[in-house]
This record gives sequence, structure tokens and C-alpha cells, in this order.
Amino acid sequence: MADATLMTNPVTPVINGAALTAANPLPIQSTPSLPTGVTAIAGNATGTTGAVVGTLTATSTTTAYISGFSISAIGGTAAIGPITVAGLAGGSQVYQLLSSAAGVTLVVNFAQAIPASAVNTNITITTTADGTATAVNVNSWGFRL
Repeated sequence: MADATLMTNPVTPVINGAALTAANPLPIQSTPSLPTGVTAIAGNATGTTGAVVGTLTATSTTTAYISGFSISAIGGTAAIGPITVAGLAGGSQVYQLLSSAAGVTLVVNFAQAIPASAVNTNITITTTADGTATAVNVNSWGFRL
């Protein structure tokens, strides 16, 4: 009987004092907002057989922060690692990746953004040259403050 009562007497959700309807939908934030004073930045680069470098650029009065990066490679089977993330507070980070004919991707998202070692210091993500690759892509994201 409880189910029948719910079906005949549904509860209308209320958002900010008004009934939830097609004209008053549930608010959804589609993109995260950045704090005041923060500028989103990306450091993207593409290449084939040479080293590929993505750079998150600081300015003379700001510090660059890295939130994450991805490396993808297709064609050939040579290593595109070590991959070095340089310019970081605390020193460089190094990752390994081996290319494949079918393609590979490495994605790193940091739980907390990592700052550059100083104001006006760029953060670079550099792959090793893969003499047999068809394409190598470096994509990085972060902000400067």
C-alpha cells in the first residue's frame, strides 16, 4: 500500500523555494570555475620523430601551476620516455612510456596542482625523440596565479 500512496501522491522537489519543473530545472555547473585572479593555461605541442615539448608559461609576476598532462603516441615501437616534467617546486618528475603501432596514452592528473619552482618559471613536459613515431602529442593544463 505504501507504494500505491507514493504513486498517487508524489512529492514535488523544491529548489530555492520553487517547484522543480522544466521551466525551473535543477541547476548544473558544467565547467568548474576558477578562483579570482587565476588564469587557466595549457601547454600543448605535437610532433613526430623528434622530442616534443609542452610548456605552461608563467609571467614576470605569476607562478605557473600544473594540474595534469597527457602524452599520446602512435606508430613505431621506440620509447618516448623518459618524459620529464621540469620547472617544478621540489624538482623534476620523470615518467616512462613506450610507443606502439596501435598507439599509447599516458594521462596524469595531480590531486593538487604543483607550482613551478619560482615566479616567472615555466613548467615544461618533454618527451624523448621517437625516431619511428607517426605522431606524438603533449597536452598539459594548469593555471597561473
